[in-house]
Amino acid sequence: MSRMQSNRSTKHFKRYVLWPFALLTLSGGSAVAQADLALRVGVYHNPPKLFAGEQGQIRGVLGELLEAMAQQEQWQLESVHCDFQQCLTLLEQGEIDLLPDVAWSEERARRFAFHNEPVMHSWSQLYQATDSRVEAILDLEQRRVAVVDGSIQQSYLAAVTERFDIAVTWLPVDSFAAGFQAVASGEADLVASNHLFGDWRARDYGLRETPIIFQPSRLFYAASPLLSADVLERIDVVLLGWKDDINSVYYETLSAWRSQSATTNLIPYWVWWGVGFLVCILLAAVGASALLRRRVASNRAKLSTNENLLTTILDSVDAYIYIKTPSLEYRYVNRQISELFQQPSDQILGKRDEAFFDSASAAEMAEVDQQVLTSGKKITVEEHNVLQGEDRVRTFLSIKMPLEMAPGEAPCLCGISTELTEYLEMQSRTHHLAFYDALTGLPNRRLLLESLAEATNPEGGPCGFSAVLIIDLDNFRLVNDIQGHESGDQLLINVAQHLKQQLSEDATVARFSSDEFVVQVNGLGERQSDAAANAERLARQLLDTVAQLRNDRALPISASIGITLFDSAGQGVNSVLQQADMALQQAKAAGGNTLRFFNVDMQTSVLERASLEGDLHQALARDELALHYQVQVDHQGATTGVEALLRWYHPQRGWVSPGTFIPLAEENGLIVPIGYWVLQCACEQLAKWSHQPAYAGLTISVNVSSVQFQQPEFVRDVEGLLAQTQAPPGRLVLEVTESLLMREPTRVRNTMLKLRAQGIRFALDDFGTGYSSLSYLKRLPLDELKIDQSFIRELLTDKTDAAIVDTTILLAVSLGLTVVAEGVEKKEQLDWLKGHGCYRYQGYLFGRPTPIEYLFETY
Repeated sequence: MSRMQSNRSTKHFKRYVLWPFALLTLSGGSAVAQADLALRVGVYHNPPKLFAGEQGQIRGVLGELLEAMAQQEQWQLESVHCDFQQCLTLLEQGEIDLLPDVAWSEERARRFAFHNEPVMHSWSQLYQATDSRVEAILDLEQRRVAVVDGSIQQSYLAAVTERFDIAVTWLPVDSFAAGFQAVASGEADLVASNHLFGDWRARDYGLRETPIIFQPSRLFYAASPLLSADVLERIDVVLLGWKDDINSVYYETLSAWRSQSATTNLIPYWVWWGVGFLVCILLAAVGASALLRRRVASNRAKLSTNENLLTTILDSVDAYIYIKTPSLEYRYVNRQISELFQQPSDQILGKRDEAFFDSASAAEMAEVDQQVLTSGKKITVEEHNVLQGEDRVRTFLSIKMPLEMAPGEAPCLCGISTELTEYLEMQSRTHHLAFYDALTGLPNRRLLLESLAEATNPEGGPCGFSAVLIIDLDNFRLVNDIQGHESGDQLLINVAQHLKQQLSEDATVARFSSDEFVVQVNGLGERQSDAAANAERLARQLLDTVAQLRNDRALPISASIGITLFDSAGQGVNSVLQQADMALQQAKAAGGNTLRFFNVDMQTSVLERASLEGDLHQALARDELALHYQVQVDHQGATTGVEALLRWYHPQRGWVSPGTFIPLAEENGLIVPIGYWVLQCACEQLAKWSHQPAYAGLTISVNVSSVQFQQPEFVRDVEGLLAQTQAPPGRLVLEVTESLLMREPTRVRNTMLKLRAQGIRFALDDFGTGYSSLSYLKRLPLDELKIDQSFIRELLTDKTDAAIVDTTILLAVSLGLTVVAEGVEKKEQLDWLKGHGCYRYQGYLFGRPTPIEYLFETY
């Protein structure tokens, strides 16, 4: 940028930024205060704005302005000397009437009265020793900061450091001078002060300013709530008059105090009058022309110096400072903005955020900016933006506020943004190192213990049972001893990856020690037996997963697992881990490559279940499964068909209840081959009966599991069996349950329609015990409806059951469905059913389930 452009930009910024934050704007009242009014004025030591002279008179910028105002208004001023906090207390109690140099805040506005127009504008800054290196807010970590007790600097800095979680030691002092002395003597590292005092006295104490500038403020003559409003209105009138006159005592006083540099504030006041008198004589001798030229040159030099100083300050602040027009175009940017966008400032001004950020980021920023301009309130917001040409998301803490550039104009937007990207990334890395294992990337012991503490919390723990599984690699030390630690580390990484793949997202797997992993699983069920079965199934999957791993030299790998169940009933973390570890030791003592539960009874139950499941895998091959048939008759006593019922005779256990082994087969998937075998036997029997006139009209009903029914190849298998056996499809009845019909109803309906096209019939089994939704009765191709035996059992004694059965019969008849009553054991039940329109029956009254060769002999 050329020198001319630089000067123009600086003047432009001076006009619209320096005065709103550093000097004055006025508006006034119209009331006239009474002459000879006596006002008690609080005076505390805060040079150069306010202090007491040698004779106790009011000195400083705001003090001398008040004296000039009192002389003009014929007020009598009485000085009351106090420290800042004492002055505020006296003002609130009405012991003094006015207190100069008070920054406006909402909290103070509730305690004191303020006139409308600020006397001055100021801002605050941190000052440090010359050998200190504080450059940003984050550098305040573990620092001692001196602040005036009860000042706005104290409340602001406390809020900012608390938000960023920065540990700061605060040293309350009663004045800025005391704070500067504390840093000079080594009692504090930094001091917070308004810039007027800091620029005036910092060098005297051997201090220098930091780049941390904050909290622009408006300074007033605060008044007691008891003071007449006429006095405040008159203060506004006088100030407005002074401000409109460039030659007024207001500008003379400001100019005089700005020209003082590091001179002591204790020089007698009469000396300044003497110097002024001599200067006046000298200027009179030189002439009015020379005086005018000197004033112009002096003011220009001061203006240029202040502009350069302000530009240097804003460019040195470790933050992005900018001003946008009401249409959200950039009007001013500091050097950090130019470096962020990698463009000179003259190419940034006049453009909107769309030119520098991606569309989503620009839209979010525009929404926030417009909210600030519309509400007229300052906000603090965390923004996540992406620059054009970058994929990295940058995080900024932004303070945005409306800024009135000139009376009558729409306010602009002033923003100060601090980038937190690197700080947050560092926080994330620190968190990962603290809570995750460096080798495997899994949660470490610390994170696992926190997770277990939440799970065992009686007040906030998960519902139902949870489990902890400790997985220890068998003979892992041999891998390190024989193949080296590098091979062992790679094995641990592979184990971690495969364990994580086998677990759901809500489960936690952590590396607990060298070759020991811990899995925490919540939500295993409300009943302990269900939770144990689920935990055992998961543990076997993990054992298989580890067993399938091989390291780079094909060394077999196995593991041992200890399991314990717990709920949120107050069982401690240590107790849970101890129980799982004891179970692990039992598993290793059993030879490894196995699992053990901590609870002995539960262990016995799980082992029994595992043994039964293993035997069930061999039942088909050993020809231990059989079909028994139970007849179905009509109201005239004629046999209409049979239901095929699966039975299992174990060589050692004897007859195993279908209620025990069928749910187990559904859980482990064995129901698919077993169900295929049942259908095959039924089709072969139908094919035999088709050649025997006495039995050709009978049907065979086969229960179909929901697992089997939803297999993709189910339709193809049934069609293949019919073609293979040449069984008549119209004599095969597939019995389905309500729970199956409610699961993926569209898919189930399509499957039923395909089979119905082959002539196969469908019966709804155990009606009334499932979801009992009637909508599927009209949408699905059903032929029969079987009333569950639980309703038939109490038919004669329970009016509710009788009403349900009666309603079911009427419903089925109206839909054209055949009704079959199950569990008919008494003739009285049969008679009741006949009388209410049910004409098909099945139960012990007509015959028990029996092998096919004895079926019609016993009936």
